[in-house]
Amino acid sequence: MVITSPTLFARTRGGDKYWKRRRVFSLTAHFYGRKKNCYTSAIRYVHRALQYNTLARQLKKRDLKELYDTRITAACTELGTQYTDMKSVLDNTNIALDRGILQNLAIWEPRSFRALTLVAKAKQAELGLNSLEGPSPAGVITRGML
Repeated sequence: MVITSPTLFARTRGGDKYWKRRRVFSLTAHFYGRKKNCYTSAIRYVHRALQYNTLARQLKKRDLKELYDTRITAACTELGTQYTDMKSVLDNTNIALDRGILQNLAIWEPRSFRALTLVAKAKQAELGLNSLEGPSPAGVITRGML
C-alpha cells in the first residue's frame, strides 16, 4: 500500500494484512494442497523451507570446499607434490591464492598450475635448510647426531 500523505498514514493501522499474506503466499507458490492456499499452514511450511534453505547454503559451501580440495590434490599428485606442502610454501612466499582459484588453474590452465608447483618446489628446497628433512650444515653436531 502506498501512503502519499500524513493523513493517509494516520488512517492506516499497523501493517497491511493483504501484503503480508501475499508475501507468504508468493513463497508457497510451488507447494501442493492446503500448504499453498491456507495461510496458517503456509506460514509453518515456509518457515521450515527457509530453515532448510539456510542449511543447504552451508552444505553447499562445505561440498564446494571438498570438491576444490579433491581437484587440487589430484593435480598436485599428478605433478609429484602434495597439496598441503604446496599451500604452506605458497603462503610463506606471499602468493595468496584461494582454493577456488587454484582449482580453476589446475583444470583450465595446467601450465600455470605447473609453474606454481615448480615455484613451490623450488622454495621448499630453498627452505629445506630449516626443516628436518634438509641437509645438515657441515661442522655442526646436534643431539640428533649423537
